[in-house]
Amino acid sequence: MKKIVFVFVSGLLLLSCMEEENLSTLQSGPVPIGNWSNLEYKENGFVMEKVNKLQENTEGYRFFSNGKLLHRANSSWCGTPPILTDDYEGNWERNGQTIRLEAGFWGGTQIQELRIVDETTSTLLLEQISSEWITEE
Repeated sequence: MKKIVFVFVSGLLLLSCMEEENLSTLQSGPVPIGNWSNLEYKENGFVMEKVNKLQENTEGYRFFSNGKLLHRANSSWCGTPPILTDDYEGNWERNGQTIRLEAGFWGGTQIQELRIVDETTSTLLLEQISSEWITEE
């Protein structure tokens, strides 16, 4: 019985140490903190909408207040529907009107610099400044 209680308490302690931002923080933090999806591509960038949660097999971003990033993107090189996605962890940093993203993708790591052209609490218009793809060998 003591072993069962010990295992149960150890499990609770381990779970309590896991870092997960709550939904209210993601919805109310400064731009770009939160979930962003419904990407609409433009000539030099894209528009994103703030959403409550990222839908399965739909591209999007989750920006955490601690500089961490989750990028939901294609799980392989194939872009023919139906598209399957995976979640890739990374980091982000905002410096004025520039956002720098570094996250994994199916073939390695992608580094992007984006300029915020227009921002509201519910939409972001971003222009791509640079993009670098570092492939795994």
